[in-house]
Amino acid sequence: MHIGIVDMRRDRDFVHRIVAATKALGYKPLIINGITTPPDKLLERIKASPIRHWIFSGSQLHVTHPDNPQLPLELLTLDKKLMLICYSMESVLLQLGFPVKERHVHHKGPFNLYPTVTHPLFEGIQTPMKVWRDHTWYIPKAAIRPPIKLLAAYNGETMIATYKNATLVQHHPEHTADGRKFLNNWLKE
Repeated sequence: MHIGIVDMRRDRDFVHRIVAATKALGYKPLIINGITTPPDKLLERIKASPIRHWIFSGSQLHVTHPDNPQLPLELLTLDKKLMLICYSMESVLLQLGFPVKERHVHHKGPFNLYPTVTHPLFEGIQTPMKVWRDHTWYIPKAAIRPPIKLLAAYNGETMIATYKNATLVQHHPEHTADGRKFLNNWLKE
């Protein structure tokens, strides 16, 4: 089976972890550069593709900077499953009017995440989930409101949510065993 990966980073080495994780799960990734592909062309390419599951990576870019690319919100209307990781999650929520906050210290490394609801995405994963974060920007948990459904938060930050056809993930699932189980559960949806 094929899976689409949209690389939102400028350095090409970053996406190798997502590629390796999806290959280990038995998928063949098609990689699109989300930085150099104009948003309208990206939307057209994904819409025309037979691939059903698309992962959008994180990025070292600051999501609130006006020169940095934003994901087209029309992606949320497609009959595709999207996993929006870190920067990609922030891009969509920013455009939907949610506040994106910057912390003064960059957080990177493993932490324990406690899901706040029962959901098929957490099937077979022990609580707490061992996950990995690598971010400066975040969406406050208190800002999340319907129709966004909060699934997990950490220290007041939104970590996992769902909206329409998208799973919004602040942590990087490709870095840990629990994250890869989470990714595998998403791929089975």
